[in-house]
Amino acid sequence: MEFEKNKLQANGLEFDLLKSGKGKKLALFLHGFPDDAASFLPLMEKFSEVGFTCYSPYLRGYSKGSIPSDIREGKNKTVSIADLAQDLDSLLEAIRKKEKPEKIFIIGHDWGSIIASSLANLSPRSFDVLALLSVPPLPVFIKNLAFNPSQIFRSWYILFFQFRFGIPERSIQEGDFLRKLWRDWSPNWVLPEERFREINQNLKDPKILETALGYYRGLLTPDSFRDWNRSRELIFRKISVPTILLSGSEDHCISTSMFDNLGSSFRAPYEFHSIYNAGHFLPLEVPDKLFSLLFEFWKRYSEN
Repeated sequence: MEFEKNKLQANGLEFDLLKSGKGKKLALFLHGFPDDAASFLPLMEKFSEVGFTCYSPYLRGYSKGSIPSDIREGKNKTVSIADLAQDLDSLLEAIRKKEKPEKIFIIGHDWGSIIASSLANLSPRSFDVLALLSVPPLPVFIKNLAFNPSQIFRSWYILFFQFRFGIPERSIQEGDFLRKLWRDWSPNWVLPEERFREINQNLKDPKILETALGYYRGLLTPDSFRDWNRSRELIFRKISVPTILLSGSEDHCISTSMFDNLGSSFRAPYEFHSIYNAGHFLPLEVPDKLFSLLFEFWKRYSEN
């Protein structure tokens, strides 16, 4: 597909973005780990064909210009959800001024889901419809841990990433750690080798990798408890934007059972779908099915 590469200044950082389409509606796609913006290209193509302008940014730290100065200078090793939500709020405002869209759809996968749900609580009037892929709102995830202790074992990598002194970094840079995550999380699907090489090459950059791991460190072992508290206050609000949530039935990273009891996190209408035989990386694995579900939900709620 044809797409453009753009750069935008937002929240004191410079973000690289991929763009496709020229429609009056805006779709903003937010990637996770270990991944990057280009994994949304199949889905962006489909939305471009139905009247959307599509943007997929490389999130904080996934491109050179968006590495925070405190991490670049070795003063900090963690990233807060509050700062990630502020990034997105600022980035969305810059895109809105440029494109002047009629309606806005935000679609987040993995960490992108966490950031998108946080934006919904930070600035609920800044967009119209929300999609959360593969990861539920964090309050739902935390509550469900008590009933699904096996998820703790699935999430072993989060604890591993808390180590400092370059231990996780060396495992990723010197071995097949990332390939193992992709294989384990989506056991019935094989990531195209070219896509893996692009993702792997980007994360080989020491500061990009350090920032990406900083997302996980900010969850459990933050450098700043002030930032941790800002994030906690943001996360535990109820979402007031119409939301569709999707999970793969064979996701071995986040079990579909972690999406139980969603009602406690929403004021707005929401619905949940489990996609049969799909794993964790829905945008690449099942773009056709994903688009069908997302677009139907969009049509239902974007006109309200």
